[in-house]
Amino acid sequence: MFSIIVLLHEYGHYKTAKIFGIHVEEFWLWIPPRAKKIWTNKEWTLFSLNWIPLGWFVKISGESEIFYEYFDKKGNKLSVSEIKKLVKTHGDIYTSDWKKISLAERKYMSSSLKNTISGRNFYEKNIFAKTLVLLAGVIMNFLLAALIFSWLFYAWVQPVWVNTVIPTEVKSRIIPTLDDAREYGLVKVNSWVLLYPTEDSIAKKAWIMQGDILYRVNDTQIDSISQLQKIILENPDTPIEFGLYTECMDTKNCPISWERTLTIIPNEEGKIWSYLSENLSVNEDFEFKYWLFESIKYGFAETYSQSVLTLQGLGMLLKNIFAPETPEDREQALEQVAGPIWIVWVITQSLAGGIVLILILWALISVNLWIFNLLPIPALDGGRILLLWIRSWVDTVFGKNATSWKIENFIHVFFFMTLIALSILIAYNDIIKLIFE
Repeated sequence: MFSIIVLLHEYGHYKTAKIFGIHVEEFWLWIPPRAKKIWTNKEWTLFSLNWIPLGWFVKISGESEIFYEYFDKKGNKLSVSEIKKLVKTHGDIYTSDWKKISLAERKYMSSSLKNTISGRNFYEKNIFAKTLVLLAGVIMNFLLAALIFSWLFYAWVQPVWVNTVIPTEVKSRIIPTLDDAREYGLVKVNSWVLLYPTEDSIAKKAWIMQGDILYRVNDTQIDSISQLQKIILENPDTPIEFGLYTECMDTKNCPISWERTLTIIPNEEGKIWSYLSENLSVNEDFEFKYWLFESIKYGFAETYSQSVLTLQGLGMLLKNIFAPETPEDREQALEQVAGPIWIVWVITQSLAGGIVLILILWALISVNLWIFNLLPIPALDGGRILLLWIRSWVDTVFGKNATSWKIENFIHVFFFMTLIALSILIAYNDIIKLIFE
């Protein structure tokens, strides 16, 4: 699943680069060092296999202009063909800080320019072509998720979870809000109310248990939370009788459920200090199934909804980590951070859910990766696009070559190493969670 997601991402860069006439030097499986050359196509793109088994990658010619930021003795920036000519004729070539390159640098330059074709380099194209090449990868991941969701809506699919955590206005069919679940007919609100007493509360001391179902107060049947709240508020410091159903998890020592009655006295404010929940039931036979064109429409709509939910969830996660309202918020947020190891474990645990659940997870992973890649962080596609446009604006306002590729390259390398370090920490966190799961 990860391989196909990354393959399509890199193929998007590869194909778009070819459309704009940019030479792709290499398309490889996994991370270098190279293990084996597989073949070279007629456009001189080498397809190879590498040693470190992570992902697919493309090497686009002239993607980093740092190797081509050279000038002649008059201070004019040299094109690739001019650099090649001066290397061949032993002409003077200067760096951006006006130093003449050495013999060793000439040999390296000659080697690095060997497969470089003038006019077919990334840095030589206009900013719109560059932006589209960088965007193509995340667009492919968006389309993969939309294709999977479309197929699921055409075949059949059931929601996997009701969202009661992330406040949102977007409508999702795979992870609907409680209101949307009611609207679809997935969830039905029944009579009675569920009780969840807090620690050391009046409700707890009266022996109300977590998840008890309250169906009666005195002689009145309870149909809603508001009705229960009204009765309790109107009876402060007054004994009232609760009729309860208790669900028992320990079926060896008690029946699955039993009815019981107890007396409770609300405090002077008319409170018993218990969380209240509606008595909901799920329609186990509920499913979404549409005709072809409707499936495609809802498939793209679901991909958009999941993208927004991902961003909103990421915002909540960062807020709870860096500006939590309570220490518990930060602790829970850190527990939610997961990487590929944990995701693979989740998928293996969900195999009992069948191919449909696997496809849903596949689409959700693709959505998360395209959103993450589009974040304005250097070393990611979104960060590269941001720096590309900043550099273009600076060069336009302050003159060509006002910025340096060397600085930009340093920023990308720094953030890349930061992301690698973060990945290692997340992997460690995943392994710890698996050990103590």
